[in-house]
Amino acid sequence: MGWSLSGGGYSPKVAQQGFPNISDTTVSDTEVKDRDLEALKEALGEDFDVVRTLGKGAVATVYLAKDRSLGRLVAIKVMNPGKVADETARRRFEREAKAAASLSEHANVVAVHRFGRLPDETPYLVMHFVKGRTLEERLKAEGRLPLAQALLVLQGVASALELAHSRGIVHRDVRPGNVLWDEEHEKALLTDFGIAAILATSGEDVARLTQTGQLLGDPRYLSPEQLLDQDLTELADIYGLGIMGYELLTGEGPYDARSNTEWITAHLSKEPKDLQHLRPDVPKAITDLLQRCLAREPNHRPAASDVSRILRSGGERAVPPGTVTSVEEPADLQMLLRKRVPQLILIVATAGMGLLAVTDMLADRGILSDVAFQVVLTLVVGGVLSSTIVAWFHGERGKQAAPFIEYLLLSLVGVATLMISGWILLSG
Repeated sequence: MGWSLSGGGYSPKVAQQGFPNISDTTVSDTEVKDRDLEALKEALGEDFDVVRTLGKGAVATVYLAKDRSLGRLVAIKVMNPGKVADETARRRFEREAKAAASLSEHANVVAVHRFGRLPDETPYLVMHFVKGRTLEERLKAEGRLPLAQALLVLQGVASALELAHSRGIVHRDVRPGNVLWDEEHEKALLTDFGIAAILATSGEDVARLTQTGQLLGDPRYLSPEQLLDQDLTELADIYGLGIMGYELLTGEGPYDARSNTEWITAHLSKEPKDLQHLRPDVPKAITDLLQRCLAREPNHRPAASDVSRILRSGGERAVPPGTVTSVEEPADLQMLLRKRVPQLILIVATAGMGLLAVTDMLADRGILSDVAFQVVLTLVVGGVLSSTIVAWFHGERGKQAAPFIEYLLLSLVGVATLMISGWILLSG
């Protein structure tokens, strides 16, 4: 699975202090001191069977473990020994536990099962283990997501933010690296509340855990008000969600920027790129929604509840009442055309018809038998079915991963084609 241990500070005068995005395939057990792993096994041995290290960041290390009482896999995030004495880091870690635990009932938030301390007072957090990768890793490996899946991810994250904001919690670091894709349940899960801000509490001291002039988060996703160190509201998360929307839909951000300085300049003074020009199949209503999310003035951005509602309705409610819109093709037809299914079927079918015409002509002249025509017909039908499957999963522009179901369907078509061809030959 991919776990993001991000959440360090960033200042234009100081190098970024964020933690790397890591997964169980990028960090091996040998990279973590054996004695740390053994010490954790000894401390938690009664409750958890610690299996191995999933990854290590500057502040915490995540381990894969099995809950002995419930028999389920969990991820245990433990603060690194060298950070335990750092009061600010420790308070951030504890605040992450409280924020995440208060949102654990939401389907799009990584559930927190337990918060505790080791015998040496090192804090740890037991979370639901998610089989999958971060969206940042998916984007790097696959490029932009299919439209329906991108909108599903955005709607899930927006819904999670809606609950967080209703409880006075601002995530402050909404980005693909902090969203996990649950492969088993096919849904997005917001994680890493390490730098979350608490806007409303019950008398609890919530003094900011940053120094003046030091901003937390990745500069690619920071809102203008975060960069200017202005009053923080939940609308800062909406800005990050808008940038993430561009990346999921286009494979690139809304601005042409590479360095931290260029990103900061873009957030403060540039206009986002035309999303519909980058990806014409995105409904205009969704394009308008993401443009609003990226408004430099926080009050011009929609609330998380509005974003979630609009995305849940497929963008239809993003169009103001009374607006005259152009007549569009049905959504199903648009999807088929986007995937180029009709085009590829037409090409293969045309080639197949040509092959059948040649075979029929040769059969009429006695060069080939009627059995040969029947076999070729079977192969052409199999080819059309196979091209339909390939087009459905790979017809969109850009790189797309091949799921197991595609291999299964192609195998079934191949086996059926061979069996029918064999039966024709034996019968003839």
